[in-house]
Amino acid sequence: MTSEKNGGAGSRSEGAMAEDQLKAAAQQGAATLRVLPADGPAIRELPDEELMFQHAAGSEAAFEELVRRHQRPVLGYMHRMVQNRQIAEELTQEVFIALVKNAARYQPTAKFTTYLYAIASNIVSKEWTRRKRRPKLFSLSVWRTKDEDEFDPMEHVGDDRANVLTAFQKGEVSEAVNAALKELPEHQREAFVLRRFQDLSYEEIAEVTNAPVGTAKSRVVRAERALRPLLERFREYI
Repeated sequence: MTSEKNGGAGSRSEGAMAEDQLKAAAQQGAATLRVLPADGPAIRELPDEELMFQHAAGSEAAFEELVRRHQRPVLGYMHRMVQNRQIAEELTQEVFIALVKNAARYQPTAKFTTYLYAIASNIVSKEWTRRKRRPKLFSLSVWRTKDEDEFDPMEHVGDDRANVLTAFQKGEVSEAVNAALKELPEHQREAFVLRRFQDLSYEEIAEVTNAPVGTAKSRVVRAERALRPLLERFREYI
């Protein structure tokens, strides 16, 4: 996971250390369930559910593939929920550590993404409870760098006009979305983010948030209604 803190020459980044911790946890928590045949499909071709079984059986490669696929979306979700990069990175790491701890008990009763965001939602709720206050928001634009590997929380904004004006407007959209999300109650914000940014269905949102489907729909509709006037002048970008 990406970290902005760098040590002296020869020191390792916090992100590299976090990855090592996750790998170590995966090895310690692995259970022998089933092993992928040597002539079976490549790791990257396996569905998430099968990767979880392989991870539980001790496959470090399967766990790394799950992280590769889902780390960035989960980080985006966490950032929009807590609006603090450092905390979002820490909570994202907690999500994948939870996958390690629960691997042996995993059963594919729902889509893997539903299972994953249910874990993430629970971790966010605990964070909010710990803080006893709404998360403090700050500018999304401070995240943008020229490094392709850096997470860009506005990747969902689609615009073919790659020019200076577009880049400037994109930054404005980041600021506007950030400020608008701050105005939403937590449950509405979560439902809206899961629907709009993570592309979960209403049924999946209901499972993730432990609410009736009708409630999930209502929260999204209310969030959209509240956000519409706040983002009116950015309709062509979002």
